[in-house]
Amino acid sequence: MAIVWFCRFRPGLVAAVSVAAVVGLAGSELLGPWWSVLVDDAGQLVAAAGAAVACWATAGRYRGGQRWWRVWMGAGAAGWAAGQVIWSWYQLVRGVGLPAPSLADAGYLTLPVFVIPALAAVSDRSPPGVTRRAVTVLDGLIIVGALFALSWGTVLGSVVRHGSAGPLAFAVAIAYPISDLLLTVIVVMLIAVASSPVNRRQLVLLGCGLFALSLSDSVFAYRVSIGADGMPPATDAGFIAGFALIAVAALTPPGETPEPAVRPEVHWGHLLLPYVPVLAMGAMLVVRCALDVAPDPVVGIAATLVIGLVVIRQAVALVQGANLVASRARLLLATDLARRRLERDLHDGVQQRLISLALDVRRAEADAPPELDGLRRQLADIVDGLNATAEEVRELSRGVHPAILTDGGLRPALRALARRSAVPVDVDVRVEGRLPESLEVAAYYVVAEALTNVAKHADATLVTVSTEVRGPGLYLTVTDDGHGGADPRRGTGLTGLRDRVEALGGTLAVDSCPGVGTRLHAELPLTA
Repeated sequence: MAIVWFCRFRPGLVAAVSVAAVVGLAGSELLGPWWSVLVDDAGQLVAAAGAAVACWATAGRYRGGQRWWRVWMGAGAAGWAAGQVIWSWYQLVRGVGLPAPSLADAGYLTLPVFVIPALAAVSDRSPPGVTRRAVTVLDGLIIVGALFALSWGTVLGSVVRHGSAGPLAFAVAIAYPISDLLLTVIVVMLIAVASSPVNRRQLVLLGCGLFALSLSDSVFAYRVSIGADGMPPATDAGFIAGFALIAVAALTPPGETPEPAVRPEVHWGHLLLPYVPVLAMGAMLVVRCALDVAPDPVVGIAATLVIGLVVIRQAVALVQGANLVASRARLLLATDLARRRLERDLHDGVQQRLISLALDVRRAEADAPPELDGLRRQLADIVDGLNATAEEVRELSRGVHPAILTDGGLRPALRALARRSAVPVDVDVRVEGRLPESLEVAAYYVVAEALTNVAKHADATLVTVSTEVRGPGLYLTVTDDGHGGADPRRGTGLTGLRDRVEALGGTLAVDSCPGVGTRLHAELPLTA
């Protein structure tokens, strides 16, 4: 239990101690060359095997994604450990300093194959829908392509061209940093898009582990490309630390499931994340052109592919935006229709039934003998209660969906709002005839919410409501002479109005300087 507690709450210390112990001993002068290689290889093997054991041992405690990401990650670590056994045999038995390419690469390269489904499983909030998953994949490909073009145009390309090893060695060496780059980008995307308190700590640990592996893989690629005869023990530190962090991630229990957000917010970070490396790639291309660097076909192909992916991504975003606007409008229309049905049910059903009962009781009161004065008073009280309840139902149905708006249109509906307002209201409606129903409903609720806010918060003495059809739109303004200082971010009322207006393709602006009152302005297209 002490070891599990230590691994769970001190992951950085675990990785640091593991790396320091192995690298310090292997790199010291206390051991001979062969023994130093043995300690270095054994440290990497123990780290990978320990990660596999930690993943598989803890997988049985969980279900669903928490189980399967451990199963897949354990398989990847076990494959890497098998490759390390072959690597050690080449170095310790056959005396090959840097056995690459070799059969060990087959084991090493199984890690990214199994890590991809593991990362997919650990994400418990992956974007729903085929389109959103495709967008996530596109964003990842854009990041990977831009980073590859950036690294090739700055360092990796020159290393490959000036190396002395053969083409197969170059291909194997490059496969490591590219695969690690892909996995690291996937982790970053998952943290930005699909992380939650349930899996965020695990994703961060896995991301740090894969990043450590990618650092050592990059050094390995460089050493192979220049034809080096070995890897210094310090350069293998990332392999040990990486698998130590993976083991800690497996030992880390998932967090508690959070309650759903009442007001979901837009996270601009992960929306803009794919374009950061694209901008860096563009800056690199500009610098290369300014310095008159010879064109690189690999950079050109990679940049072309990235630009093509960005164009596809933007096209998908445009389609998503159009579909979102249409779906919001349909949802708004369905809500208004449901409100109207509810208002009709209340008016024609419950309210009429209450009025009918009140008339029946009134007749019973009239038929009661004069000597039963107590009974007559009780029946009169019942009639008064029924009438009061009917009036409450009438007010409720008016709040659900105003019948006067359906029957008379925007002008009488706004005037009715003004008559019921606790603050004097000056109404100026310059609308001829009827407007589209969705437009009238939106304008009505904008004014109703504005008058409610004025009565509650503004301490105003006069409100001015003006509506006008001008050109292709309806322009609506509500102005008060209160103390101002209204902030739409502090409540859901104005936020809901903005959503309703924007769902119809309109805009809503609030100007509320302290001491000068509040001005609410809405523009709605007549084609809504």
